Amino acid sequence: MGNLGDYQWMTTAAKRVGGPKMLLAGIGGLGYLTVRGVEAGGTAAYKKLRSLFEKKIESASDRLFTVTADGDDGLTVRVGNEILVLKDVGEAVLIEVIGGQDNPYMVSPTFLASVCDFLPGNSKEA
Repeated sequence: MGNLGDYQWMTTAAKRVGGPKMLLAGIGGLGYLTVRGVEAGGTAAYKKLRSLFEKKIESASDRLFTVTADGDDGLTVRVGNEILVLKDVGEAVLIEVIGGQDNPYMVSPTFLASVCDFLPGNSKEA
């Protein structure tokens, strides 16, 4: 007996929209649109948050440094290797050794300066 009010509401609503089939179709359509709207909003929010947390490494220098002296600082470089500076953060330099297998590498700016003509702090471009 407790569901008599719900039954009356459903029959009244069904009569307004043209019958129980139309009522179910309307509820299904609204449910579908609601789920799609939440999905679209969730996808947009996910992409926005992901872009905030992703840090793209941009090249700090557009020229290559050629190694002029052999060196080893956890990374072994030989004379003639070419190095592209990706990011210079002062205490460390992110580099790519052209043709290297395990790129990128983090090295100290003093090590990099000892094997090529890299000047610490001067690779940043404004």
